Amino acid sequence: MNVWPVRLGAAALAALTAAACGDSGPQVPTERSNLVLVTVSSLRADHLGIYGYPRNISPNLDLFGASGAVFLEALTPWPETGRAAAALLTGVDPSRSARGEPARLLDGATLAARLREHGYRTLAAVSHPALAAELGFGSGFDEFREHWGDAAAATDRVRDFGIEALGAAAEDSPVFLWLHFAAPARPHEPPEEDLNAVRSDTMTPAGPRFRGGPQPTAAVAPGAGYGELADAYDASIRSVDRAAGAVLGSVASGPLRGRTLFVVAGLYGESLGEHGPPFEAPRTLFRETLEVPLLVGWPGGDGTRVPTETRFGSAVGLADVGPTALELIGVPLPETLPMGTVGKSLIPALLGDDPRPHRRLYAQSERGLFGVYDGRLRMLRIPIPGQEAPLFALFNLVRDPNEAENVYEQARFSMEPLKAQLETRRIQTVAWQQDNEGASAADPDVSPELDEALKARGYR
Repeated sequence: MNVWPVRLGAAALAALTAAACGDSGPQVPTERSNLVLVTVSSLRADHLGIYGYPRNISPNLDLFGASGAVFLEALTPWPETGRAAAALLTGVDPSRSARGEPARLLDGATLAARLREHGYRTLAAVSHPALAAELGFGSGFDEFREHWGDAAAATDRVRDFGIEALGAAAEDSPVFLWLHFAAPARPHEPPEEDLNAVRSDTMTPAGPRFRGGPQPTAAVAPGAGYGELADAYDASIRSVDRAAGAVLGSVASGPLRGRTLFVVAGLYGESLGEHGPPFEAPRTLFRETLEVPLLVGWPGGDGTRVPTETRFGSAVGLADVGPTALELIGVPLPETLPMGTVGKSLIPALLGDDPRPHRRLYAQSERGLFGVYDGRLRMLRIPIPGQEAPLFALFNLVRDPNEAENVYEQARFSMEPLKAQLETRRIQTVAWQQDNEGASAADPDVSPELDEALKARGYR
């Protein structure tokens, strides 16, 4: 596990302290800061250069990460676009904040709604149908654009909307802009220039390997060998990096320079064959699907509000993004938090003032798969069809970062407390889901256009 030290200079410490630890909590600055949130479906942390990937497919995000804060162990609570986005936008466990298939966002108390209450103009453009306005994801936004269909065209339209919106931002009216890119998610349709670039770089990664050799399922994807699969996936990431880089450039060189907090987050990672067939659904709860990039910075800033070269090694969740962003831009957190809130501000952790920087993070997926991670160990509860008793698996990620060796049987007695906590969370989230699903019969059917778009993404 890579953990680099956090570098906080005196000026950075003073700036963060002023933002996070005033006499009565966060202090709203006289000049309110803008917020740009960029999210990406199916984006693994370990496929960006700033996280150690050898291919040069993310130069813009790598440069941005070097200029701000990189969270080395950011985890999604649910490896699926809709529910992961629900957790990020609300700070609430996705079992509590979303229901149905595709997931509908239940709670209107979103990051957008909070910022609109404080005078922000709230804008969004998304390119994944699982984030459609009719599924609730437009809640709190003054303007919400949806671009489906051709992946390359949708990426360009989201990019163009972001640049246009930031260019039109008024000096006296702060903006919250959410841009979502779906390109790395299947089906892969990267622009030819990106596909040619990755194919010619001589850096096609080898198939996933374990201690006993290659995983048999890693070598074959439907219709393509591993190299072709990795090329198409990486080319899609390259196209998103170029689009995000254009938006970053418009901030760094424009009138919002130094006054805009920029956050980039993957919503979930993707298996390329490490623990089963590539891009298999439902997704398993291993490192490749759970660990996502999380980058935070101020394009064009002076490096004091979020200092350069900050590397934060403790595990954090996507639900932490909203509270952290609010505190950094000086907007107070709500006095009353919704039931099921799991997100918290990471400012105390960045300052070294968090008494519990390592906390247990829970995740789940379809078909009743649950997991818990405590910064060192990951335990999975895996239901077996036709059997009453589930299978438990335990992986020590310090000794076994590839999660190849299940050590549950050797450690089962000492792991009873962790198992009990996982079971408690499972019972709690199942109860939330049952409450939510009890009302889902009243949900209207989706429109024919959305239904077709969801089918193209494998949702129907």
